[in-house]
Amino acid sequence: MRLASLALASLVVGCHPAPAKAPPSPPLPAPRLVVLIVIDQLPAWGLEARRANFTHGLDGLLRQGVVWNNARYPYAITFTAPGHAAIGTGAPPRLTGIIANSWYRRALATERAAETDEASPLLGLDGAPLVGQPGASGVALRVEGLSEALRRGDPRARSVVISGKARSGCFVAGGQPDVALWYEPAARAMTTSTAYGALPAWAVAHAAAHPVARFLGGAWGLADPDVVARLTGEPDDDGPGESPGSRFPHRLGAEGDPARAIRNTPFLDTIEVDAAIAAVDGEHLGADDAADLLAISFSAHDYAGHQWGQESWEMLDLERRLDRELARLFDALDARLGHDGYAVVLTSDHGATRMPERSGGLRISPRALAEAAERAATGVLGPGAWVAAVSSSMIYGSPALLAAAPADRDAALAAMMRAVDEVAGVKRVVRMDRWPDGCAGLSDDDALVCASSVPGESGELYVWPDDGNLVTSYPAGTSHDPPSDDDRRVAIVVRAPGVAPRAIDASVSALAVTATVAKLLGVPAPASAAAPLEY
Repeated sequence: MRLASLALASLVVGCHPAPAKAPPSPPLPAPRLVVLIVIDQLPAWGLEARRANFTHGLDGLLRQGVVWNNARYPYAITFTAPGHAAIGTGAPPRLTGIIANSWYRRALATERAAETDEASPLLGLDGAPLVGQPGASGVALRVEGLSEALRRGDPRARSVVISGKARSGCFVAGGQPDVALWYEPAARAMTTSTAYGALPAWAVAHAAAHPVARFLGGAWGLADPDVVARLTGEPDDDGPGESPGSRFPHRLGAEGDPARAIRNTPFLDTIEVDAAIAAVDGEHLGADDAADLLAISFSAHDYAGHQWGQESWEMLDLERRLDRELARLFDALDARLGHDGYAVVLTSDHGATRMPERSGGLRISPRALAEAAERAATGVLGPGAWVAAVSSSMIYGSPALLAAAPADRDAALAAMMRAVDEVAGVKRVVRMDRWPDGCAGLSDDDALVCASSVPGESGELYVWPDDGNLVTSYPAGTSHDPPSDDDRRVAIVVRAPGVAPRAIDASVSALAVTATVAKLLGVPAPASAAAPLEY
């Protein structure tokens, strides 16, 4: 019987030969430079709402690239530092150690920024440390990032970071890029810290030839007032939720230091693009077959969002100008490397909450949370100081609370949770210290909070606001601390040689950016990185 079956099978195969295997697809052209672009505080909902606003560089990128509209950060606390650390490493805050822009440090009894490093002073253009300014570096990162993976994969390759703020520049490419430059108001220039060596000679020469001072006596006026008026459908005034003084033009330094005020304007984008083009030439990026990395974080978008909100005239005009600045950057890269000589990956570090005053949301005061928690703890433990701080939506217990007997401490924390949950606008309160061993097996909501928690660094309680609400001391503008879809969802765009443009609606992890960049660079991804995007 077996022989008959084999004979029959032979006849069938003989009559219908197996189809020939398709020839393997040719390998995609390898770019000599990968440009990672982060537009700080660009929510997917904002990009969708204002898509027609783009007609230059961003428009071309969206038309020519693969676009994922539903990328989400899989953690709760959505700030700039953890977002850039996630982009640079492919890992959540639980692994990177970067849980917020700043958080309460128990040993210091104060808040401290994620990038602060006293051992790495900032440098002036003369090469001397900037007096009175805190040092900065990526030393707080607990895992390796793109720059380390690139250096290990090909020691000839270079990694360069250009940013509008230190907390982005220190994390977006991992802890040790070859060059990291960011705008520093005290220097009135793009500078660095000693963590990244001396300022490159080309950067000093570029600063002398293109001084930031040329902008400081000027004003930001509308480029296309009729277009902006038509697109917003609103007058140019102090709209609901906007900071006072929202009428154009905005004169730099009208209410303070113009070197700081420039960060809220499109001039910062121009400064960054100028520096990026200078870096391509100064570092000879893309000049050989060892693919290099150029990471650029555009920070003005975030500063303007905090000041005026995503729905403002200021945001619309800033984005229209950034669209043109990106075109200038791409034109420069085309001239130096050819259109297929480089790849671009664009994303954002977080989204943003819609302006509460326009959407019916609430601003929840950190002080109100602290007072509610303190009263509740006093009701259980008696008079004392039981709350050390409310920092980045986390409530930190005081040393006295942590020193209480375990049963008393748990009872106090339970009472604090109930009291804070009663504050208007709060959705729920989550105990953050419940997961010392990891986040496996948790519900979706708890998993998000756990992914933002680091034992010994996080508070005991996390305050989760209702969608549309903010835990913030900002009296105007917007922020992005809640784990709502508006704040966690961003877009990812990949334009690479040989990759056909299309839109992909599937939900993906924003952590996939890191391994995707590494794949384009032709090097193994950092050890803790999530899997790359499939395109």
